[in-house]
Amino acid sequence: MKCPECAKWNRAGMPHCIYCGAELPEDEYSSTGVAPWQHELKDQEKPKSYIRVDRDGSTETTDDPRDALASEMVSLKARKLNGEAQQRRLRMDSEQQITAPTGPSVRTSSNRSTFFSTYSGDSATPGRPVTTDFSGAEEKPNVRRPYSAKYRTTYETDSQESLYRQSDAEEPIRKPDEGQTVYDSYLYTSEYLPPSERGSGYERFSGDTHIHRKPRRSRFRRILRTLLITVLVCGFALVALMVLPKLFTPKSDDDVLKATVIPTIRNDLAAHTVTIPGEENQRIIIRELHMTAIVTGGVATFDIPDHLWYDDQLDYLQETMTVTVSPFLVSDSGKQTPLEPLAYDIDIPLSPIELDTPDSNYKVVSTALYTIVFYVREGSTVTINGEDYSDLVNTEGGKVSYNATVQPIGDNEFEIVVRSQYCRENSTTVTLHREKQEIPLDLASDIGSSSSDPSRTMTIRATTLPGAVVKVLSPYTDLDITNVDTDGSFTFKAVFDHIGDHTIVITADYPNKKQTRVEHVVYYVPNIDNYSTVAWPIVQEYTDLMDNIELRKAKPQIYYCPGVITSIETTKPQRAFMNVGTEDSPLLIYVENASKTEWVEGTSYDLYADAYGMYNNKPWLIVRYTYLKGAPR
Repeated sequence: MKCPECAKWNRAGMPHCIYCGAELPEDEYSSTGVAPWQHELKDQEKPKSYIRVDRDGSTETTDDPRDALASEMVSLKARKLNGEAQQRRLRMDSEQQITAPTGPSVRTSSNRSTFFSTYSGDSATPGRPVTTDFSGAEEKPNVRRPYSAKYRTTYETDSQESLYRQSDAEEPIRKPDEGQTVYDSYLYTSEYLPPSERGSGYERFSGDTHIHRKPRRSRFRRILRTLLITVLVCGFALVALMVLPKLFTPKSDDDVLKATVIPTIRNDLAAHTVTIPGEENQRIIIRELHMTAIVTGGVATFDIPDHLWYDDQLDYLQETMTVTVSPFLVSDSGKQTPLEPLAYDIDIPLSPIELDTPDSNYKVVSTALYTIVFYVREGSTVTINGEDYSDLVNTEGGKVSYNATVQPIGDNEFEIVVRSQYCRENSTTVTLHREKQEIPLDLASDIGSSSSDPSRTMTIRATTLPGAVVKVLSPYTDLDITNVDTDGSFTFKAVFDHIGDHTIVITADYPNKKQTRVEHVVYYVPNIDNYSTVAWPIVQEYTDLMDNIELRKAKPQIYYCPGVITSIETTKPQRAFMNVGTEDSPLLIYVENASKTEWVEGTSYDLYADAYGMYNNKPWLIVRYTYLKGAPR
C-alpha cells in the first residue's frame, strides 16, 4: 500500500503509515485478504486443491504442482497436432501447383538501387521487380523495370557494351531487352549457369568499371584444402615408411625375447631372478636346482637364492662364483627339450663380525684379564685362537663375550674366526698390548671397567713382587700395604670426583729393577635414582645453560632432556641433534650417547645428560641414560 502523504510503500493491511503515521485508505486486501493484482492472474482459481492433515490433526490446503505440469503437457500435445495438420495442408497446396515457385538469386547484402525503383512521373512509388510469370499478376502500365544506373544509359557506346561481355573469346556483345530482368548488376537470363557449371569465361560486373574477380573465400578454401591434402599425403607416406618395413622384415635377434638374469633380494638374502620366455602354460624346469615354473605372461620366472649354489661347500674362500642355469622345456608327455643355458656371477658375502669392546683391533691394557665383546649372526660357528667358542654366541642378537688373559709380554693376539650360514668364512685379529714387566704388578681379575656406586669409590685389589714399593698416583683412600712384604698383595679405594672416565695409576719399584706402571680406566656414573634426582629440565634452563656453559660444565650440571632425535651426525661414538622444543618453535641441543641404548633417528626419547661444552653454537651434553618416551625408569 502506497502512503498518500509521504509516497512510501507499506505492507498491505497496515492501518497507518509506518514512516509518517498518516492513515492509509482501505483496500480490497484488508477486507478479503487477497491483493487486487492477484485477481488479474489467469490461474488464480485452481482446479484442484489438496488438504493435508498431520498426526496432530492440523490441516493445510496446498496445490499439487503436477496439475500445472499435466495441463502444460496437454497444451503442448494440442499445439503439436495442430502444427502437423497445418503442414499437411501446405503440402497439398504445393502439389496442386504446376511448378514450384522460383525466383532470382538472393543477395545477403542490401542494394538500394535495385530494391527500390520509381515510376515515371510525379506519382512515382517504390516497387520491386516481380516476374509476372511467377506471380500471375499483370504488369502496371506506368511501371518501368528497375535497372542499375549503367543499364539506364543508351546502348550505343562500346563502354556499355563491354559490361555484358563474358570474355574476349566468346560470341559478339549482346544487349538486354525490355523482357529481361536485371538484379544487382546481374543480367537475369537462362544463360546464367549455376556455380558448379561456370567456366573460366564467366565474369561478374559491379559498378561502372569492368573487373574480372574470383571470390576470395573460394580461393582461400582451395589453398587450405590443397595444403591439408598435402599434409595428409606426407603423413601417410611417413607412416608407411616407418611401419611397412617392420611388417615385412623378419624379426632380428634383438627383437626376439631373451632370457634375463636380474640381481634381487629374497628374505634379506642375496638372490637372482631368472626369466625365460615361452608360450603360455608351458612348464620349464632347472635341473641343477630341481625348480619348476609355469609360463605366465610370456615368461617363466625363477627366484634363485645365491646360497643354493654353495651350501654344500665347506671351505670356499673365493669372493665370487660363476654358476650356470640349464633350463628344459617339459611337454605334456614328459619329454624334456633343452633350452639355451644361462651363466651369471654371484657374490659370496663374508660372515659378519662387529667388534664392540675394544673399539679398535689394537688396545693397550693394564690388567691380566680383559673382556672382548663382539657380535655375529645367530647360529654362527666361532673359534678364538683355534678353540671352538660357539657356545658363547648369545641367541638374542648374536653377542659374544670372551675373557682374554693378557700376559705382560707386549702384544697378545687373539684371532677370531666366524662362519655364518650362507656366508663365507671371516676372521679378525684383536691385539691387546700389555707392557713387559720386570716387577710384576697385576690387578685382580674381577676389577670392572665401570662403576655406579653412590659412595663414588671403588675397591682395587692388586699383587706385586714382595718387598716392592707401591704408589697410587690417582685419587684414592684407605691404602693398605701391610701384606706387600709377605705376599705382595695390597688394596685401596679409588675415588671418582666426576662423572665419566677415571684413570687409576699404580707404580711398583724394586731395587735394581725397572719401574712398573699400571693404568686402568673406570667409567663412573651414578645409578639412575641418584642421577635423575638432581637433573634440571633443559627447556626451562636452556638460556641459563647457554649463558653459563663453563660453570655448568665444571660441576657438571645434570639435565633432563625430552625430545626427538632429528639427525645423527656420527656413529662411533653416536652423536646427534635433538629437538627439545616443538615443531613450530624448535630448540636444538647436541648430545653424545654414552648410554647402553642405541638411538634411532626420528624417535622420541627421555635423556639424562650432563653438560660438556658447546658445538656449532648449541649446548653439548653427554647422555648417561636413555629411555623411550613414556617408558618406565
